[in-house]
Amino acid sequence: MAKALNRVAQLTEYGGPENIRIVNLPKPTAEAGEVRVRVLASSINYTETLIRRHLYPQTAAYKAPFILGYDVVGEIDQLGPRVSGFKIGDRVADMTVTGSDATYRTLKAKDLTRVPREVDPAEAATLILSWTTAYQLLHRAAKVRRGQRILVHGAGGAVGQALLSLAKLAGVEAWGGAHARHGPAIRDLGAHPIDYDREDFTRVLPGGFDVVFDGIGEDGYRRSLAALKPGGLLVAIGYSAGAQAGQGMVRALANIARLYLWGWMPRGKHTRFFSINVMRARHPDWFKHDLAYLFELLKQGSIRPSIAERISFDEVADAHRRLDAGGVEGKIVLCPV
Repeated sequence: MAKALNRVAQLTEYGGPENIRIVNLPKPTAEAGEVRVRVLASSINYTETLIRRHLYPQTAAYKAPFILGYDVVGEIDQLGPRVSGFKIGDRVADMTVTGSDATYRTLKAKDLTRVPREVDPAEAATLILSWTTAYQLLHRAAKVRRGQRILVHGAGGAVGQALLSLAKLAGVEAWGGAHARHGPAIRDLGAHPIDYDREDFTRVLPGGFDVVFDGIGEDGYRRSLAALKPGGLLVAIGYSAGAQAGQGMVRALANIARLYLWGWMPRGKHTRFFSINVMRARHPDWFKHDLAYLFELLKQGSIRPSIAERISFDEVADAHRRLDAGGVEGKIVLCPV
């Protein structure tokens, strides 16, 4: 009897999308404390293009080949020894960083968040990285309060759109910086669009913003600091400008280190660098609580994540090309079955 195979999207070496190969590997077996899931959905994230290009600090030490896939929603089909609280058929989610662009994968039971049967697995997958990042940026890092005014850079992207949606739910007034084509979507999310090509975001709000969320890092975050009011907070969440300009890992880490060293600025301005993986390592229960809360909002219809396309394995490399080029509205989600 032929051994069951596991189809995966494997990065054979760091570089372009052409280095992604779809291969068959042996089907994994759940070890002690693990479950095996049949993957229902795994979203393709911009962060994975950084992983692929060897620009993501957390995976810098990984040696290719390895399987891509930052997050997963799956259905348990095998329980390893010493697993309790779960049963075959339960739907669960996890943020894995790598390994989830697969037909099957194993997960640590202690890390799992239950997924309600009533929600679409592809929509649920879009929440794991982008929406949990957005929720924790607002409520764990910035601790926003009703009536505050915030600026979200890259508001046309997945995290940006999630930030605007959740800010509206929290009673926070938001401005979204993006190129003009994203303006209608930003308005639909209840925010004020700022056209990067025609407007200077540092002059949009006299007196400055309470919080600026910056995942771009243009000019070392200096203009974002200038847009803050005295006592305001800059929360940096990435450095896509450096990645797009072809800057390497050392330059990216230097920009992050600068923020840690700045910490406090003249006129009482503050800076903070947010990493969802660092936050999860420090407070694992927060991650599961926040993701479960987002699943409940999805179940109730209070949030509506945007899916650009549901794809098969053969389209993963092309999805990376599209993310490299920019301009994708919503999430691309791999649906293996």
